[in-house]
Amino acid sequence: MVERAKGQLRSIVAQDVETEIVLPVGKGIAGAVAATGQVIDIPDAYADSRFDPQFDPILGYRTNDIYCMPIINREGVVVGVLELLNRAKPLDTDDFEFLSGVSVHVGLAVENAWLHREMVEKRKFERELDLAREIQRNFYPNLPETYEGVEIAASSDMCEAVGGDYLDYFPQSDGRFIIMLGDVSGKGIGAALVMTSLHATCRALIRHIHSIEKVAGILNDTLVETTGPGIFVTLMFILVDPKDHRFHYICAGHNPPLHVDASGKAVYIEKGGGPPVGLFAHLSYSREIVEVEKGSVVVIYTDGVSEAENSESDQFGVERLSEVVQKHRTESAAGIHAGIRAALSEFVHGFAASDDSTMIVLKF
Repeated sequence: MVERAKGQLRSIVAQDVETEIVLPVGKGIAGAVAATGQVIDIPDAYADSRFDPQFDPILGYRTNDIYCMPIINREGVVVGVLELLNRAKPLDTDDFEFLSGVSVHVGLAVENAWLHREMVEKRKFERELDLAREIQRNFYPNLPETYEGVEIAASSDMCEAVGGDYLDYFPQSDGRFIIMLGDVSGKGIGAALVMTSLHATCRALIRHIHSIEKVAGILNDTLVETTGPGIFVTLMFILVDPKDHRFHYICAGHNPPLHVDASGKAVYIEKGGGPPVGLFAHLSYSREIVEVEKGSVVVIYTDGVSEAENSESDQFGVERLSEVVQKHRTESAAGIHAGIRAALSEFVHGFAASDDSTMIVLKF
């Protein structure tokens, strides 16, 4: 049978032969028939330059003559070859008709078997994806609409069945709360697996360590130890202090948060920060503190928001994001969030997203 992806032939039936035969398409008689789709009938194998004699000593066999014909599917594609060795008598017209019929039936049977196998594998994969999607849904935090006077609205849209954006929320006993937002490099299943590990590690650390600097450092070293090179996470740690009207943050390679004050002035907070977690071992992260007044809005987002593209490859951009927030700043956090999502939807105008998009809106 032809294994197209590997460019080779592999024996699935070899009468009186226990050793599996594997050879490249184009090599030997079987390989030549697989490559050309033409019948080859050789009365003296060793006299033909296309014959590959390497298998005879391996199999303890002497090939005298060969009749080799293609096995073709409904689309006319060669899916295998049928090879007969050392005939006891010359092949006649009835033999050729019989072999031609066998080839057709084998081609149909093989194609049906492949289609069935692909269908079974697809269903299995879809079930596994459904399970993974459900697990990720359970990761989504139970965010309150308001906490100690701070309104909260958030959402996460995945461009594939599962994604690599991370969002979590941790209320503290002293009236403060922690918001974490991350973006794993890459997309799809690989990014989702790293996100799952990130979620579990963060949950364990936050329960026992109350310093966001230490959490960031341990998380960084853990990812360095447990993921391969090139795997990293941009991460934003935000500790919100409603009582003192400020928030503490660590930006580990993540998009700077947008701060729009009550007057409508918009600023992207780019002070401080460090590399994404998971790139370099033994990094130290330090926090920054931002004072916020009543009516201020803070938006934290992944690049799936700011870099969302339309059909003309234009990006939504941070300027458009700040304009939308300025326009809706007097509304609730939920209203501002809905305004951003509506603007995003109108901008992309149905064009398929190429990255996960997650954002959090805080209204003080």
